[in-house]
Amino acid sequence: QGDVLARALHAVVSLASSGLVRPRMAPAEEAEEEFPKVIDGEPLIKAATTLKEQGNAKVKAKAYSDAVALYERGIAILDKADGQTMLRTEVEEMIALKAILYGNIAQCMVSQELWRRAIEAATSCLGLDATNGKALHRRSLAYESLRKYKQALDDSLALLKLGGGSLSTEALEQRIEMLTTKIQAVDAEKAAESSEDECGTDMIKMKERFDEVIEKYDLRDGDAAAEVADWLVSGEWAMTTKRVAQRWKMDIEDAEDFIKWIAKGLEFKAQQAESAGMAAAQSPALG
Repeated sequence: QGDVLARALHAVVSLASSGLVRPRMAPAEEAEEEFPKVIDGEPLIKAATTLKEQGNAKVKAKAYSDAVALYERGIAILDKADGQTMLRTEVEEMIALKAILYGNIAQCMVSQELWRRAIEAATSCLGLDATNGKALHRRSLAYESLRKYKQALDDSLALLKLGGGSLSTEALEQRIEMLTTKIQAVDAEKAAESSEDECGTDMIKMKERFDEVIEKYDLRDGDAAAEVADWLVSGEWAMTTKRVAQRWKMDIEDAEDFIKWIAKGLEFKAQQAESAGMAAAQSPALG
């Protein structure tokens, strides 16, 4: 029986040494493996803070590209803690520091008028700290420079709700009023362009309808249009749709469209003559 126990013990030891059987750990060893190791984030925070301060010095010297490189190195150091188990206080400190670094990058981009990169950096900052007033203002400035006035206004309104940050309430309200005016101006411009497009479309349809009437009543080689124009200009007697319909044996609707185009042509001609007269009057006299 002793030999049997000895052989069994020898087999277990052999399997354990080969890795096929895991030896039973002591309770202390099991507890250590069950709980993940908490890493010390302080060295990372300290290194990133040093890079932030160096970047700030570069900003004061207006060496913005160098400052951005330092801020980005700081962010990369803090990123090393991603997925690691850390103290809650250190995690919160890292998030706040990373938000500041992104916000500083946004300021560098604004200073260099790199508006889209400023928006990207400010948005990254706000993703970490939605109440960062500096990032809101910097992104608003960048949006405004890209003529994205609605987004610029949204950021300024959000900043106002937060108390204005470094801007006074009066300055921020003036900015909001200015952005609102710009939005209204853009809307008015778009409306005017739309109106011009509609006017152009109406003119084309009017001309096409006039050509249809000309073809329908075989007036292509006649003097009908000139005669109607003379009637309209002279004012000697009232020009009516009925009179034109009777003169060329047209349907009333056709006569109406026929007159509309001729009247529009005379109006355009008068406007051209008026513009030419004004230009001549404003030209300087020869010495």
